[in-house]
Amino acid sequence: MRPVACNSLARVGNANDGGYVVPLDALAAANALLSFGLSHDWSFERDFKRHNPAALIHCYDHTVSLRTALEYSIGQLPRFILQFKASAFRKIFTWIDYLTFFRADNIHFKQRVWRDRQENSVTIEDVFARLPAACPVFVKMDIEGSEYRVLDDLLRHSQNIVAMAIEFHDVDILSGPFNSFIEKIKRDFYIVHLHGNNMGGMAFHFPIAPEITFLHKRFFNSVPPPSQLKYPVAGLDRPNYAGLPEFTFEF
Repeated sequence: MRPVACNSLARVGNANDGGYVVPLDALAAANALLSFGLSHDWSFERDFKRHNPAALIHCYDHTVSLRTALEYSIGQLPRFILQFKASAFRKIFTWIDYLTFFRADNIHFKQRVWRDRQENSVTIEDVFARLPAACPVFVKMDIEGSEYRVLDDLLRHSQNIVAMAIEFHDVDILSGPFNSFIEKIKRDFYIVHLHGNNMGGMAFHFPIAPEITFLHKRFFNSVPPPSQLKYPVAGLDRPNYAGLPEFTFEF
């Protein structure tokens, strides 16, 4: 699990939950972002577009719509009144941000990414069929445990994936599938960053919800050395929830 040395890492997205540490050269090399799991935070997608204005942005989340964005915005009003925080004030306008961001080639598909097409679901094959042929893509995935159901299908497209930022879930009870998928992913990718979601808890000295960034091996001219950084990385990593301490890693 120890990341390899990678010099182009930067934080993309929110300062806390919703932000990921990713390699900027992979962002530049991608012609599209596939974002699986959106909620009411598209700060990562917005930052991605800022770094790569020509990229297509395809987001998948069946739980989000203009209606839910409006309900979320209304729900921030009491928080702003009680706490008078700038962050809550900005979230009051989430519904407007939804309307302004998701247009043209920034598309929100109100569908679930799944292993079949039942109940308003799409498969990984459907997702890639909506992109130009052989389109190099960056994948961001946070789908609350469903990653284990679609990763095999996703990895069949490894040749078209430049990098992936994945939040895994339930590692404490799904350690077998988690370890198996990590080994499968590492056939074509290196781990370049590792962070623990401090809202998920710990089990066996490891985060239950680790956020892992993978970069395709073709970005390296030779086998890279292990990273000498301390995790969390100062200046890059931030706690998902500011009210809890960060998880630390020892290798």
